[in-house]
Amino acid sequence: MKKDKGFSLVELIIVIAIMAILVAVMAPILIRYIEKAKISSDIQMLNSIYAAVTYASTDPDVVQRSDSMEEIAKMADAPMKLDEIDTSTLFAKEALDTLGWSDFSQANYINEIKSTHNSSSTIYVQYKGSADNPLAMWITNTDNTGKKQIHAGPSGSDANAWKALEDPDNEASKVISIH
Repeated sequence: MKKDKGFSLVELIIVIAIMAILVAVMAPILIRYIEKAKISSDIQMLNSIYAAVTYASTDPDVVQRSDSMEEIAKMADAPMKLDEIDTSTLFAKEALDTLGWSDFSQANYINEIKSTHNSSSTIYVQYKGSADNPLAMWITNTDNTGKKQIHAGPSGSDANAWKALEDPDNEASKVISIH
Protein backbone atom coordinates (compact mmCIF):
# COMPACT_ATOMS: atom_id res chain seq x y z
CA MET A 1 0.00 0.00 0.00
CA LYS A 2 1.42 3.32 -1.15
CA LYS A 3 0.99 6.31 1.12
CA ASP A 4 0.32 9.61 -0.71
CA LYS A 5 2.40 12.36 0.91
CA GLY A 6 1.42 15.38 -1.28
CA PHE A 7 3.76 17.67 -3.16
CA SER A 8 7.49 17.56 -2.71
CA LEU A 9 9.43 20.71 -1.87
CA VAL A 10 11.03 20.72 -5.32
CA GLU A 11 7.62 20.60 -7.01
CA LEU A 12 6.39 23.54 -4.92
CA ILE A 13 9.50 25.60 -5.70
CA ILE A 14 9.04 24.94 -9.43
CA VAL A 15 5.40 26.06 -9.30
CA ILE A 16 6.33 29.22 -7.38
CA ALA A 17 9.12 29.98 -9.87
CA ILE A 18 6.75 29.60 -12.82
CA MET A 19 4.22 31.89 -11.15
CA ALA A 20 6.93 34.49 -10.46
CA ILE A 21 7.99 34.45 -14.11
CA LEU A 22 4.38 34.88 -15.25
CA VAL A 23 3.85 37.81 -12.87
CA ALA A 24 7.10 39.44 -14.04
CA VAL A 25 6.00 39.16 -17.66
CA MET A 26 2.39 40.25 -17.11
CA ALA A 27 2.88 43.13 -14.64
CA PRO A 28 4.14 45.76 -17.16
CA ILE A 29 1.33 44.90 -19.56
CA LEU A 30 -1.26 45.15 -16.80
CA ILE A 31 0.13 48.50 -15.63
CA ARG A 32 -0.01 49.86 -19.20
CA TYR A 33 -3.66 48.77 -19.56
CA ILE A 34 -4.56 50.36 -16.24
CA GLU A 35 -2.99 53.68 -17.36
CA LYS A 36 -4.84 53.47 -20.69
CA ALA A 37 -8.09 53.09 -18.75
CA LYS A 38 -7.23 56.15 -16.65
CA ILE A 39 -6.44 58.15 -19.79
CA SER A 40 -9.77 57.07 -21.28
CA SER A 41 -11.45 58.33 -18.12
CA ASP A 42 -9.73 61.71 -18.55
CA ILE A 43 -10.83 61.87 -22.18
CA GLN A 44 -14.39 61.15 -21.05
CA MET A 45 -14.15 64.02 -18.57
CA LEU A 46 -12.88 66.32 -21.35
CA ASN A 47 -15.70 65.13 -23.61
CA SER A 48 -18.22 66.01 -20.88
CA ILE A 49 -16.74 69.48 -20.45
CA TYR A 50 -16.58 69.86 -24.23
CA ALA A 51 -20.28 69.00 -24.57
CA ALA A 52 -21.30 71.32 -21.72
CA VAL A 53 -19.30 74.29 -23.03
CA THR A 54 -20.47 73.70 -26.61
CA TYR A 55 -24.07 73.44 -25.49
CA ALA A 56 -23.78 76.62 -23.42
CA SER A 57 -22.10 78.57 -26.23
CA THR A 58 -24.90 77.69 -28.66
CA ASP A 59 -27.81 78.33 -26.29
CA PRO A 60 -29.89 81.22 -27.72
CA ASP A 61 -30.35 82.75 -24.25
CA VAL A 62 -26.59 82.74 -23.70
CA VAL A 63 -25.60 84.27 -27.04
CA GLN A 64 -27.95 87.20 -26.43
CA ARG A 65 -26.00 88.17 -23.31
CA SER A 66 -23.02 90.44 -23.93
CA ASP A 67 -21.08 89.23 -20.87
CA SER A 68 -21.36 85.64 -22.06
CA MET A 69 -20.26 86.53 -25.56
CA GLU A 70 -17.26 88.43 -24.13
CA GLU A 71 -16.27 85.28 -22.22
CA ILE A 72 -16.53 83.17 -25.39
CA ALA A 73 -14.50 85.81 -27.29
CA LYS A 74 -11.74 85.56 -24.65
CA MET A 75 -11.55 81.83 -25.29
CA ALA A 76 -11.20 82.51 -29.02
CA ASP A 77 -8.32 84.96 -28.55
CA ALA A 78 -6.05 82.62 -26.61
CA PRO A 79 -6.16 79.35 -24.70
CA MET A 80 -7.90 79.89 -21.38
CA LYS A 81 -7.57 77.91 -18.18
CA LEU A 82 -10.87 76.33 -17.24
CA ASP A 83 -10.76 77.92 -13.79
CA GLU A 84 -10.38 81.38 -15.36
CA ILE A 85 -13.86 81.28 -16.88
CA ASP A 86 -16.03 83.89 -15.18
CA THR A 87 -18.66 81.85 -13.35
CA SER A 88 -20.98 84.85 -12.97
CA THR A 89 -21.89 84.75 -16.68
CA LEU A 90 -24.90 82.86 -17.97
CA PHE A 91 -22.53 80.97 -20.28
CA ALA A 92 -20.59 79.53 -17.32
CA LYS A 93 -23.74 78.87 -15.31
CA GLU A 94 -25.24 76.88 -18.20
CA ALA A 95 -22.02 74.87 -18.64
CA LEU A 96 -21.73 74.18 -14.91
CA ASP A 97 -25.40 73.19 -14.71
CA THR A 98 -24.92 70.73 -17.58
CA LEU A 99 -21.85 69.23 -15.88
CA GLY A 100 -23.45 69.19 -12.43
CA TRP A 101 -20.46 71.08 -11.01
CA SER A 102 -20.56 74.01 -8.60
CA ASP A 103 -17.59 75.82 -10.15
CA PHE A 104 -14.61 75.40 -12.50
CA SER A 105 -11.94 75.62 -9.78
CA GLN A 106 -8.80 73.60 -10.29
CA ALA A 107 -9.17 72.12 -6.81
CA ASN A 108 -12.37 70.40 -7.99
CA TYR A 109 -11.28 69.06 -11.35
CA ILE A 110 -7.75 68.05 -10.33
CA ASN A 111 -9.39 65.30 -8.25
CA GLU A 112 -11.24 64.10 -11.35
CA ILE A 113 -8.03 63.56 -13.38
CA LYS A 114 -7.25 59.85 -13.18
CA SER A 115 -4.10 59.49 -15.30
CA THR A 116 -0.63 60.18 -13.93
CA HIS A 117 -0.50 63.93 -13.30
CA ASN A 118 0.78 66.48 -10.84
CA SER A 119 -0.83 69.25 -8.82
CA SER A 120 -0.07 71.82 -11.54
CA SER A 121 -2.08 69.95 -14.19
CA THR A 122 -4.47 72.37 -15.83
CA ILE A 123 -7.38 72.08 -18.24
CA TYR A 124 -7.24 74.57 -21.11
CA VAL A 125 -10.07 75.52 -23.44
CA GLN A 126 -9.84 77.37 -26.75
CA TYR A 127 -12.82 78.32 -28.86
CA LYS A 128 -12.09 77.63 -32.51
CA GLY A 129 -15.41 78.82 -33.87
CA SER A 130 -15.99 76.22 -36.55
CA ALA A 131 -19.45 74.70 -36.67
CA ASP A 132 -18.31 71.10 -36.81
CA ASN A 133 -15.70 71.31 -34.05
CA PRO A 134 -15.98 74.50 -31.99
CA LEU A 135 -13.58 73.77 -29.12
CA ALA A 136 -10.14 72.45 -28.37
CA MET A 137 -9.42 71.20 -24.87
CA TRP A 138 -6.41 69.67 -23.22
CA ILE A 139 -4.97 68.74 -19.83
CA THR A 140 -1.35 69.68 -19.22
CA ASN A 141 1.22 67.75 -17.21
CA THR A 142 -0.41 64.38 -17.63
CA ASP A 143 0.84 61.05 -18.86
CA ASN A 144 -0.45 60.26 -22.33
CA THR A 145 1.57 57.07 -22.73
CA GLY A 146 -1.68 55.30 -23.45
CA LYS A 147 -1.38 56.99 -26.87
CA LYS A 148 -5.12 57.60 -27.05
CA GLN A 149 -5.52 61.07 -28.49
CA ILE A 150 -8.35 62.38 -30.59
CA HIS A 151 -6.62 64.88 -32.81
CA ALA A 152 -7.57 66.65 -35.98
CA GLY A 153 -5.26 69.59 -36.48
CA PRO A 154 -5.80 72.42 -38.94
CA SER A 155 -5.47 71.49 -42.58
CA GLY A 156 -3.13 73.41 -44.85
CA SER A 157 -5.96 74.22 -47.25
CA ASP A 158 -8.05 75.92 -44.57
CA ALA A 159 -7.39 79.68 -44.74
CA ASN A 160 -8.95 80.18 -41.30
CA ALA A 161 -7.06 77.34 -39.65
CA TRP A 162 -7.27 77.58 -35.90
CA LYS A 163 -4.21 78.37 -33.85
CA ALA A 164 -1.81 75.54 -33.15
CA LEU A 165 -2.45 74.16 -29.71
CA GLU A 166 0.35 74.39 -27.23
CA ASP A 167 0.72 74.40 -23.51
CA PRO A 168 0.63 78.16 -22.84
CA ASP A 169 2.82 77.67 -19.78
CA ASN A 170 5.39 75.69 -21.81
CA GLU A 171 5.64 73.23 -18.93
CA ALA A 172 4.11 70.05 -20.25
CA SER A 173 5.75 67.68 -22.60
CA LYS A 174 2.73 65.40 -22.49
CA VAL A 175 -0.93 66.32 -22.69
CA ILE A 176 -4.24 64.57 -23.11
CA SER A 177 -6.31 66.46 -25.62
CA ILE A 178 -9.42 66.53 -27.73
CA HIS A 179 -9.70 68.90 -30.66
